[in-house]
Amino acid sequence: MKGLSRLLLIIGLFTTLLAGGQLFAQNERAQLEKQKAEILRKIKENEKILSQTAAQRNTSLGRLKALNNQISSRSSLIKAINSEVGLLDEEIAEDQSIIDAMEEDLKALKAEYAQMIYATQKTSSGFNQLTFLFASSTFNQLFMRMKYIKQYGEARQKQVQQIEIVQQNLNDQIEEIEIQKSEKQALLNDELTENQKLQGLQSEQRRLVSQLEQEENRIRQELDKQRESERELTNRIEDIIEAERRAAALANIDMTALSAAFEKEKGKLPWPVEEGFVSSKYGLHSHPTLKRVQINNKGIDIQTSSDAYVKAVFPGKIIAIQSIQGQGITVIIQHGDYYTSYSRLKAVTVQKGQQVQPGQVLGQVLTNSENITEMKFRINATNGTVNPESWLQSKINKP
Repeated sequence: MKGLSRLLLIIGLFTTLLAGGQLFAQNERAQLEKQKAEILRKIKENEKILSQTAAQRNTSLGRLKALNNQISSRSSLIKAINSEVGLLDEEIAEDQSIIDAMEEDLKALKAEYAQMIYATQKTSSGFNQLTFLFASSTFNQLFMRMKYIKQYGEARQKQVQQIEIVQQNLNDQIEEIEIQKSEKQALLNDELTENQKLQGLQSEQRRLVSQLEQEENRIRQELDKQRESERELTNRIEDIIEAERRAAALANIDMTALSAAFEKEKGKLPWPVEEGFVSSKYGLHSHPTLKRVQINNKGIDIQTSSDAYVKAVFPGKIIAIQSIQGQGITVIIQHGDYYTSYSRLKAVTVQKGQQVQPGQVLGQVLTNSENITEMKFRINATNGTVNPESWLQSKINKP
């Protein structure tokens, strides 16, 4: 009976540990699956944008940016798959150790049961149970012997039941580990497919970079034009904002409440377009192909799909709609002491002085001569521009 008690204790411990481990693993797997689903959504969006860039010109900076983003997304997907494989390996190892321990204890339990059967047979060969009972010298002894025979029979029956329970648990655990191994193989197949796709993208990236490096003069000329138009855009936005601030000061308008409401939404603002990716980050960074050339971006550029709608990110008043060559149409919205601007639009559906709400359509993104659909988004605070990415929702949920 000591073996039976030990086994019951072990089964209880295994069940508790297994339940806790499985719950933890399930939560981790669920997070990884969610992450993979989000990466796949981005890959699908970016594939559409990438295919659009090939329609007009196959060797453009816009296509290189789309390729770079796709490579980054594929790499993230492979990393997520690797994490899931690693998690499955841990689960399989844990389950295998449980199976090994259960097999050992089942073996011991069966051996103990065999000894009980042998002892019963050995006892029965000398005299039967009736002889054993009627050989009692007192009634109390008779009663105790009857009780012993009953308990011994019950113990044998419980032993059989426990063997069946452990055997079933063992079978279930073996089935579970086989499922895990199948899932692991499916993930490894996915990883192989994604690695092949990644290698194809990296090959095209190298080819495209090589071609663009040969077109350095054209790219430098385009960059000079872009810098000039962006300087004009910056000056125009700053002049408009300064004029608006002076007017508010003269009119003694208190912007504190509006500014505080905008500040509360830092990190939670919706993105101005539904899909796409940041093709040029805020601040100083290297040019994608021109060596030793730095770009100082006053906002972020978001490459998106053709005819994408641009939407306001926060309630406010439209204080200006400007058209600048190379930057399309720009819409500027005031939010207290903060201002958001949306550039490279081809058409607008709002007008100066209009009050807008979050998610309200302002217009559509312009598609340039190289078939790149890209907008610029800025946020101006009291001391100049700030990084819009730190104010927008996490890219886990948005473009």
